[in-house]
Amino acid sequence: MSSDEPGPGQKYALEARQHIAELRRKAPRITIEIRWCPAHEGVEGNEQADQWAKLAAEEPDTPGVEWPDDARPRSLANIRREISEKKWAEARQWAGGRTSKKKYKMPKRQRPDGTVAGSSKRLAARFYQLKTGHCLTGEYLHWTKSRPNPQCWWCRCPRQTRDHLLKRCPRWKEEQRTLWEEVYKEMGRGRWRWKAHELFAESECSQTVLDFLSSTDVGKTVPAAAVDDAGSQASEWELRERREREEEREAEPEALGAEDEGDARDEPQMFLPTPPFMALAGEE
Repeated sequence: MSSDEPGPGQKYALEARQHIAELRRKAPRITIEIRWCPAHEGVEGNEQADQWAKLAAEEPDTPGVEWPDDARPRSLANIRREISEKKWAEARQWAGGRTSKKKYKMPKRQRPDGTVAGSSKRLAARFYQLKTGHCLTGEYLHWTKSRPNPQCWWCRCPRQTRDHLLKRCPRWKEEQRTLWEEVYKEMGRGRWRWKAHELFAESECSQTVLDFLSSTDVGKTVPAAAVDDAGSQASEWELRERREREEEREAEPEALGAEDEGDARDEPQMFLPTPPFMALAGEE
């Protein structure tokens, strides 16, 4: 009643304001009082009005429920909610048809995980990268041809996957123990009853997974493929920049050689050859 802004029930609020204005035009001295009815707590007629309102909202096609001009009034908030729900349903259907159930599990809720959203940007990025499988693991980097093999660079396991890093890699043994103890307390399931994509889909485990990531380098760094020293590490972006610099170095000698040849052809001659009569005079 205090605002003309769109919102739930604004149609009826605007109609009430129009009726009040019309009454004041006809009877300027009239006193109008608006009272708030506390639900249907013993107010005469309120019980029946409440039943009618519920009937119209839940079963609008019931005999006896009438709408003027066959138009059911709806607030903009209700229309927006319906559009949003339809878009989410289409998005889930689209994503579900393009993802593997063995690698990614669709979240139960439409809203983003508040626990992950409240963490730092770098940590949240690692979480979502590991959740989707597009992350710094030997398996993924080998698939993208960024590494010669999918081997784990911490324990030399033949295949470094998300499950390997979360459960088996001896480099993070203590952190894994803490992770799965907390997961068991929250969900009642031990580590061997979980798959990595299932763990990342449970919002109840988000904080535990974030704590694990913050205490390890999982999904954070990767050593250069040509260096065997585990202490020499670089991020994926550093590896890409290193490859680009090497390509530039290889291209520089060729470019310089081409420039030298061009300069030699275009350079003017500083000393002309000695004429024949001057050469004979010198001999005499």
